[in-house]
Amino acid sequence: MKNFRFLFSLVLAIILTSCQFTEEITIHKNGSGNYKLSVDMSAMMSTMNGIKQNDSIKKETEKIDSIFYMREIIEANKDSISKLSESEKASLEAIKDLKMHIQMDEEEGKMLMDFIVDFKNIAELDAIKKKVEKAQQLQDNNGKEGESVDNHEVKYSFNKKKFTRKVIMKELSFEEQELYDKNLTESKMFLSGSTYKLIYHFPRKIKKVNFSEVQFSADRKTISIEVAMDSLTKNPQLLDFEVTF
Repeated sequence: MKNFRFLFSLVLAIILTSCQFTEEITIHKNGSGNYKLSVDMSAMMSTMNGIKQNDSIKKETEKIDSIFYMREIIEANKDSISKLSESEKASLEAIKDLKMHIQMDEEEGKMLMDFIVDFKNIAELDAIKKKVEKAQQLQDNNGKEGESVDNHEVKYSFNKKKFTRKVIMKELSFEEQELYDKNLTESKMFLSGSTYKLIYHFPRKIKKVNFSEVQFSADRKTISIEVAMDSLTKNPQLLDFEVTF
């Protein structure tokens, strides 16, 4: 019975505790750069620690600080991968340039996961969101591609005078819309209280940004924007904006 109570409390902690998402992009003068999506699950870890302290089930605290290179993992497991379905092979191929940085310290209540991709030009940045989603699906489903659908895509543009982030809404089929609505309903409790933050670093000083609530760095080359995750899922175009240099 104690085991059941602990597991039940653990499931509630995972479902009810919010996570913080941070999309950080660094763009260089030539248009190349780095994309990083960070998921901070420290609040969940702290809640889980609180549950364990009040329960008879205890174990040694665990610490992890590791970077996983998908290209190396794929190469090391190429024999096993050759037996996967074509869709699973395609998913792994799509994320071969991605790095995952996992930091976990149970004692300090810290749990961070970063998905990191370098890009050679701004056109490659458009495809990165799909790569990160592929990686998240594989991570969440222990290596098997999950069933999901997205109702939008993000387009970026960059030149000497301007940067834009624009969300393009997709036309979903009836079946795709049903699946999207189902996934959204299932994630409502998880998203409640979560935030999505943008941190964008540019090679030039920013003159203005057409977004109502934005923070600038001291040198005006970095902007930070934060919105509620549940608001963003209802309106992905909430984070449309333009930066003028």
